[in-house]
Amino acid sequence: MATLLSTQPQKTRYYQTDQQVKYLHLEAEIDMLLQKLTNLKQQQQLLPKLSYKSSESVELNAD
Repeated sequence: MATLLSTQPQKTRYYQTDQQVKYLHLEAEIDMLLQKLTNLKQQQQLLPKLSYKSSESVELNAD
């Protein structure tokens, strides 16, 4: 006959596995969001440079 105490480790094991899966999913989502943030920052840094180059070429064409 199974008692409450004998089933406890199995429940705990399942809970730990479930939590670990959730943690891994969250970790992957965080990595993805950090990568997106890095890409946006790089684009933001490139924008002024590209804007300057395009305005420079417009000035050259005007001459």
